[in-house]
Amino acid sequence: MGRRPRIAIIGGDRRELVLAEHLQKMGFDISLCGFGKGMLAAEYFSSPIEAARGAQAIILPMAGVKKDLTVHSPANANPPKVDGAFFKSLPAETPVFIGWASKELKELFGGARLIEVANDDELAVLNSIPTAEGAIAIVMNEAPVTLHGNNAMVVGFGRCGSSLARMLGGIGAQVTVAARKAADRARAVEMGFEACAIDELSEYVQSMAFIFNTVPAPVLTGPVLANARQCFVIVDIASGGGTDFQAAAGYGLKAILAPGLPGKVAPVTSGKILARVYPRFLEKFGLRGGEH
Repeated sequence: MGRRPRIAIIGGDRRELVLAEHLQKMGFDISLCGFGKGMLAAEYFSSPIEAARGAQAIILPMAGVKKDLTVHSPANANPPKVDGAFFKSLPAETPVFIGWASKELKELFGGARLIEVANDDELAVLNSIPTAEGAIAIVMNEAPVTLHGNNAMVVGFGRCGSSLARMLGGIGAQVTVAARKAADRARAVEMGFEACAIDELSEYVQSMAFIFNTVPAPVLTGPVLANARQCFVIVDIASGGGTDFQAAAGYGLKAILAPGLPGKVAPVTSGKILARVYPRFLEKFGLRGGEH
């Protein structure tokens, strides 16, 4: 009988616990670090180096690693740190999966393989569902009026933008999509939405009650926001944001930066999404579950 492959999951939240449970059912042995003991029937370690010993792959949180190299680990008052010593302890070519890697982490990284999974198409499309629901929930909690019957703008028409526009339209909002590419604007029109170019934002935001930004670049600038005086809430879900929040505050606009919504608003669903895609990631490195 072959040896069961071992996966070390270092840090994370409820999403990673759902993933760990699924991988166990597939026949993987699981080492956990950064979680409270008893949250799952697995081996627990306080040291990332010890947790990774004997593991064929490492999974770091979808939420990433902080500048001080501690991992996202809300259940732990002393989150583990993945520093240079940790990476040097890994056998060469060990795959290390992470949602996204900070500049500091990339600079430290040695011979192991660092795989950023957040931009995987399947994962990103599925994550756009809880992201869109979470962004809409923020508006519902913050605005004095309904989405139904009011004008809502979605800036960007990628994976999250298209899901947002579709859901907003289903609620009854009057949706306008702002996109750089003519093809994206054409698709928005085909789906029954109004559309404009990014350089037309200053004109179109004048009538918007809500604005949702998905573009990780400065698009909702001071000059644009100066014309958005009728807007009740701006929700920016882009990585790093694309809104001038200082300008928004100066104009009396409520602007909210809301990154990482899947893990905050629907961690179990988000964990099931990870459980759906991670077997494919692992299989690329020849890792399949062992005997149950």
